[in-house]
Amino acid sequence: MNHHERMLATIRGEATDQIPWAPRMDLWYVAQRARGSLPEEFAGLNSVEIAEMMGVSCHSMGADYSRPGRGETSLRGFGQDNHSDFPYRVVLRDMPVETDDDPENLRTRIRTPAGEVFTHLHRTRQMAMDGISLPFYKSHAIQSVDDFEKVAQIFEHLEVIPTPEAYRDFQQYIGDRGIAVARGSVAASPIHLMLHELIAMDQFFYLLQDEPKAVHELAERMTPFFDAILDALLASDAEVIFWGANYDQDLTWPSFFEAEIVAWLKKVSDRAHAAGKFLLTHTDGENKDLLPYYPSCGIDVADSVCPAPMTKCSLKELRIGMGPATTIWGGIPSISLLDDSMSDAVFKDYLDELFDSLGAGDRLILGVSDNVPPDVNMGRLEEIKNRVESFGAVDVSSFAL
Repeated sequence: MNHHERMLATIRGEATDQIPWAPRMDLWYVAQRARGSLPEEFAGLNSVEIAEMMGVSCHSMGADYSRPGRGETSLRGFGQDNHSDFPYRVVLRDMPVETDDDPENLRTRIRTPAGEVFTHLHRTRQMAMDGISLPFYKSHAIQSVDDFEKVAQIFEHLEVIPTPEAYRDFQQYIGDRGIAVARGSVAASPIHLMLHELIAMDQFFYLLQDEPKAVHELAERMTPFFDAILDALLASDAEVIFWGANYDQDLTWPSFFEAEIVAWLKKVSDRAHAAGKFLLTHTDGENKDLLPYYPSCGIDVADSVCPAPMTKCSLKELRIGMGPATTIWGGIPSISLLDDSMSDAVFKDYLDELFDSLGAGDRLILGVSDNVPPDVNMGRLEEIKNRVESFGAVDVSSFAL
């Protein structure tokens, strides 16, 4: 089987010749490029080509950010990126936009009939050298409830333009090297986007407590925009679509997760399944107290599942908790790949225990949660590849956790 066939069969719950091994290499690549320390054998290659050279499946989640000049970030302060690999692009209609973008700052000012909205994102070369690809917020779009009307008007003027041909090019580029997952919304729902991007986290908690009616009214006005993104995803040729990311029992606490995320994931999964597609959501974070809710979401793939020692759950507990119909993508905590976090002996013991717990290996795509770190011991990636090959074929008829 090639990488694409193996990964898709795994998601379908079918037998495979081996467990797919698809480590996420993009932030490692960002760091090595910024440091000027990309290994000589990888010179001139992007992250997809590096995965191919390593003989592992490609982690192609929405776009290949290691290919320069393909992204556009003027709306990043509103949680929206445009990338030439996406099956859609987002444009703001009929509102003046001023953007000041220098190597370390992205400032965006949008004038609405209700007033001006300003965002400021910051990034540094040191962040890139440390493998940090996303900027952090110095100023969010929403500072108080007074900004709700302005932001609502912005989202009502955002247009989603389907670009199925752009995604088709991305799909052909990935080819047999992996699955070209079509990128949807990073936030699972409008209120999740407020928490994720639009409001400083501490301020969000106050606003949700003090102004719940206003928060939900804003979410309702943002919903058509989310629906338009979903329409564009479902109109693409994608086999697997990405929707929602970054859940944690403290930040997306259980009652919030149940009220504001579960229903949206179920809505997306129902529509995806009706269109013959699988739904993937990015579940990195502490999920122990959220596990009872995942089976009702209807998701097909839980991506970036991170076990102990970085979280409270073992991989076996996470696989059981996510439900028998969900494929786990992840399972290797990033710190296990660092010499200063695990000695070679402890790493060997960790892999022994992990592989002994896999049962038949059904519905599992091994990956690094969340990313291969910049200072990885590359030999450990090779050791995992060797363990996968030694594990052998996945026989679904004998599946038992």
